[in-house]
Amino acid sequence: MRTKTLLLTVAMTAVTLAPAIGQVFSENVVGIVTKTVPPNGFALISNPLLAADNSIGVLFSPAPSGTAVFKFDSATAQFITATFDDLDNAFLPKSAADQKVLPGEGVFVRNPTRVPLTFTFVGVVPQGDLKNPLPKGLSMLSSQVPQAGTAADLGLIGSAGDTVFQWDTATQRYRTSTFDDLDNAWLPPLGTLEVGDAFFLSKQQAGSWDRRFSVSE
Repeated sequence: MRTKTLLLTVAMTAVTLAPAIGQVFSENVVGIVTKTVPPNGFALISNPLLAADNSIGVLFSPAPSGTAVFKFDSATAQFITATFDDLDNAFLPKSAADQKVLPGEGVFVRNPTRVPLTFTFVGVVPQGDLKNPLPKGLSMLSSQVPQAGTAADLGLIGSAGDTVFQWDTATQRYRTSTFDDLDNAWLPPLGTLEVGDAFFLSKQQAGSWDRRFSVSE
């Protein structure tokens, strides 16, 4: 119950989520991204690469027993939860384990152990004209490309009243920034997203996070 309450602190206000992502590739470049979840804690992370199989069951296996991956379902304002079972050596239930984590999306991961838990993602770097639809209401997002910077640095355009919720793995709490149209800025300033970080975005009106990216530029 405490886990669900923690994760739904922001998600409870969700309206919808449109996960469709448009991608065009100019060349295939393979990347490697490593993410670490703190001991007995949570991390809000993404996989900014296109793997042969982007399902939870493949991306996060193997894992210590009890490791949980939570993908937000906007239709129910709840999380679809896949938990690693060492007896079956797989994430269960299968319906949750089959959920995809594509570039531009994100998941919460819970580490039940007393040591840091590291995951390594390998896949093709998205390039070309990239579009990530932003629905009105709450969505769980990430940069579609493996770059660090604030969400604004990475091409996210804010509108009046939009709010970004970034998860601080050190404090295990959210940091919030709201777009102020009078100052034309996020206040307080957005924190830096490391490669493979995800966040929640609450939008007043639907939009799109568009950018053109090439590893050669």
